[in-house]
Amino acid sequence: MGETFSNDLINNTIYHLLNFEKHGSFQAAAREAAINNNFQFVLLSDDFNPVFTVETRHMKTVDEVVRKGIEKGIDGRFTSIDVEGILTYWGPVKIDGKKYYLMLVDNENSYSQEDIKRLAEILELAMGMWKYSPIRDVTAEFVKALRRGNKGLANTLKEEAEFSNKNIKAVLYVGGLEKEAGFKVISKFEKQTGLRILKIADGNEISAVILENKNSLPEEQNWNYLCDYLLDSGAKEVFYFNGIDSVEGAADAFQQINETWPFIHYIFPHKNVFTKYELALASNCIHISLKGGMVKKYYIDLLTPFKKIGESKRNQLLETLEIYILDADMKASTTAKIMSIHNGDGEGSS
Repeated sequence: MGETFSNDLINNTIYHLLNFEKHGSFQAAAREAAINNNFQFVLLSDDFNPVFTVETRHMKTVDEVVRKGIEKGIDGRFTSIDVEGILTYWGPVKIDGKKYYLMLVDNENSYSQEDIKRLAEILELAMGMWKYSPIRDVTAEFVKALRRGNKGLANTLKEEAEFSNKNIKAVLYVGGLEKEAGFKVISKFEKQTGLRILKIADGNEISAVILENKNSLPEEQNWNYLCDYLLDSGAKEVFYFNGIDSVEGAADAFQQINETWPFIHYIFPHKNVFTKYELALASNCIHISLKGGMVKKYYIDLLTPFKKIGESKRNQLLETLEIYILDADMKASTTAKIMSIHNGDGEGSS
């Protein structure tokens, strides 16, 4: 019976997918259907993390193909994307009420787009008939565990996903940016640097863990470029914390971001990119304020001279001091530029 359908993509796929006597699961049936019909497919979560993969040819890595799909842009329609001569097809599917993406590859470019679209519909239907539910999105759960500070769970998921501590190099949090725009920027950065970035989106917030794929890390200016690209794409704030080498370090970095982001704009009113140094200063300010005691008194005593002048002058001087120290790297000319005032004394004056 298999030979009868050997040249018919749709019928042969149906034959294998619905052979309940031979196969014990949808995964096994799908693999045989793909092998016999020379196609590949990847089921991705809504955050574009692979949750089930059937590869029948190895010309490009799944990460490379997914990155290209994100860069090109995938909406709610069935879309074809050429990845350096490899024709891929993308479409949204629903499983147990959750949104996923199905990516199909025609190995020999021998099927029409209509054939592939029908194939996608059949695969979605077969998932329902097999009552197939994808295993958890390990990548998303790993990032979420780090965001929550659950180091034990993150270590367990790290082993399951085959990450190592030495691969973890930085964390990134982006606020006020839609997922599609943010993922496109991050995917381009991955391609430029050779890094792998595990990312999830929650509304207009993106959290990411940056893994090292090569022996060298990007220079500091590359991080600055990434932040600038994200801001140009509409992000309201970007936090990045590099110099990490473990799950514990990544969880601590996210904790520092979680603790400081509601207050950091009061401390750095003219900034929208925050590194581990700004986060450390903001965290210290918060702890000093909450703890009180002699340390807090010493800092307040430093401000005593400002109490002896008028309120208007005091506020102006305090604002100038804040910008000079926190935003202008203690450069008078930069302070003047930020405050939109004329400064004739040169950069070295204070």
